[in-house]
Amino acid sequence: MSDVRTFKAASMQEALKLVREAMGSDAVILQTKQVPGRRGLLPWTRTREEFEITAGLGIKVRTPAAVQNNRRPTSSPLQHRASNLQPAGARNESVTYAEPPSRELPSEHRSAPIQRTPAPERRAEEDNRPPVHNRLEQRLQDSRPRPSHASQPAYDPTEEFAEKLNAIQEMLESLDRRTRSQRVTDVPPELFHIYTDLIDAEVDETIAHDLVSRLKEHATPEQLKDTQASQSLLAALIEAQLECASPIRPLPGQRKVVALVGPTGVGKTTTIAKLAANFRLRDNIKMGLITVDTYRIAAVEQLRTYAEIIDLPMKVVSTPREMQMALDEMVGLDLVLIDTAGRSPSDDLKIQELESLFRDIAIDEIALVMSMTSSVRTLEAIAERFKVARPTSMILTKLDEAPVMGSLLTLSQKVKLPIQYLTTGQDVPDDIEPANAARISRLVLGEDKLQ
Repeated sequence: MSDVRTFKAASMQEALKLVREAMGSDAVILQTKQVPGRRGLLPWTRTREEFEITAGLGIKVRTPAAVQNNRRPTSSPLQHRASNLQPAGARNESVTYAEPPSRELPSEHRSAPIQRTPAPERRAEEDNRPPVHNRLEQRLQDSRPRPSHASQPAYDPTEEFAEKLNAIQEMLESLDRRTRSQRVTDVPPELFHIYTDLIDAEVDETIAHDLVSRLKEHATPEQLKDTQASQSLLAALIEAQLECASPIRPLPGQRKVVALVGPTGVGKTTTIAKLAANFRLRDNIKMGLITVDTYRIAAVEQLRTYAEIIDLPMKVVSTPREMQMALDEMVGLDLVLIDTAGRSPSDDLKIQELESLFRDIAIDEIALVMSMTSSVRTLEAIAERFKVARPTSMILTKLDEAPVMGSLLTLSQKVKLPIQYLTTGQDVPDDIEPANAARISRLVLGEDKLQ
C-alpha cells in the first residue's frame, strides 16, 4: 500500500531532510515545486516562496515525462457541488446591475424589470431574502464603480516605491524559481539519492547538479546500478575539482619565509605552533618565529612558550622596519614562520596594514587561515577582503567542529585558492595534515573520518 506525503520547508535542503526523517531513504520523490510561504515583515513585501516536496513509499518510479503525459485536467468535486448551490426560490432569478446578454427563457421564468421602490419596502424585501442571496448582492454592490465626484485619496509616494520593490522582488524570485526548479527536474531519477546526499552534506546546489550530470555522462548502466562503483566514480569526479597546494618544503641553505594571515579566532597561533613543532622536532629544520600579534598579549606569550619548549628563536615586531630587522637576524635559517594579528574582515584599514607590512620584504608564501565553522558565504567574504594581502593558499581549521564536510568542495570552487593544510583538533603537533584531494573527496562523501 502506497504512502504519499507532502513536506514544506524554506529551502530544498531542509525539505529533503524532512523527507528523510519522516519516510527514510527508500522514499521516492514524486514532485518538487515552490509554493507561496509566509509574508515578510515589511508591509509591502510579498509572500516568500517555500519548497514543497511530495514523496511516497511503495510507489513505482516513473520518469518526469511519463508523469506529465499521464496528467489530465479534472474538476474538483467541491467545484461541482458549488456550481449547483443556488439560494432557494432564486434559481431562476437574475440579480444584475448591468444589461446582461439576452437569453430566450420561458416567460414564467423571466425576471421582471427592476423598479424603484420606497426604502422601507426595499428593506422588507431584503429581510425576506435568503442569507446567501444577500451576501451575493452585497458583493455586487461593493464591486460597482463609485461616482466620479467621490473624493480621491491623497497621493502617497510610498505606494509607488512599494510597487517598484514588489516588481523587483517578483523578478528575482521568478528567476531563482526557474533556475532552481530546472536544476531539480534535470536530475536523473536513478541518481536523485546521490544528489540529495550531496545537498545534505552542504555541497552547493549548482555543484551537486553538475556532479550528478557528469556522473550520468561518464558512468555505464552497470556502474549506475552498482552503488560502490557509482560512489567510486563520484569520488574521482570530486577529486578532479579540488585544487591543493604542496605543503611547505624548506630546503637546507635556502631560507623560506611563510606568513599566516586571517581573521580573529580562527587558530592562526595554534596552527603556527603545530607547523613549527613538526618541522623542528620531526624534520630537524633550522627555523625561527616572528609574531606581529602585539594586540593580544596572551597570543604572544602562548607562541613564546612554544618557542622555548622546542628551542626556537622568536622576535616580536610591530612595524615594517622591525620586520626587516628581524628577518636580517634570521638570515642563516632554513624556514621563518610569521604569525600576524587577527583582522576583522570589515576593518579595511587593519587589512591594509598587512599589505604595507609585507610590501618591502621577500615572502615566499602567504597562507589565508579560515575556520570551517563559518558558512561558505562568510568565508567567501573573508577571502575577498584579504585579497590585498596577496595570499597564495588556504589553511582550513577546526574541521572537527564543522557539522559536515561538503563545504570543503563548495569553498574550493568559490574561492580560487588552493588548500594547503587542514587542522582537525587542538593537539599540538598532531592535529594538522597536508591537504590531499583524494582525502578531501572521501571526507565530502562521508567515506573517511577525521581521525
